Amino acid sequence: MCDPMAPIRAEVFAQPVEERLDYALDLLAFHLDPVPAFFDGVAAMGLAFTNADTRMLHALDVKRGRYVSMNALSSARCLDRPLDEWTTPDRVVLKIGTVRRRLEKLALPVAITNWRGVGYRLDAPDWFRFEDGAKAVRRARDGLLEMVQ
Repeated sequence: MCDPMAPIRAEVFAQPVEERLDYALDLLAFHLDPVPAFFDGVAAMGLAFTNADTRMLHALDVKRGRYVSMNALSSARCLDRPLDEWTTPDRVVLKIGTVRRRLEKLALPVAITNWRGVGYRLDAPDWFRFEDGAKAVRRARDGLLEMVQ
């Protein structure tokens, strides 16, 4: 029988010894549901994400500007499933594409980049917060209009 925690355990133990505890605690944070304000803000933006996609976006946003591993993103997506039903990190690639397209459609000042073999990173201006919902969308559009004028 395959140990579903093996990839996560390997990821933690791949870190320098003095950083393992902090790294494990950060991974654990991905297993906690985002605060309701994050879910509400994403919904108010009109982003029709599944809970799994919202948790994955939250995991990226919490580490904004830093790369988040495929295993960590997969863990965030699968929080509400039993361990034996967790999908592989390959599923993250497909779902990141969905999230990117929806963010681009709203012209939000957010970019998700990939470092092959490492993970994904979300970049956005400091003023942008998903928790702000529709207000953040308006502010992003106003900023685009100012750039055009």
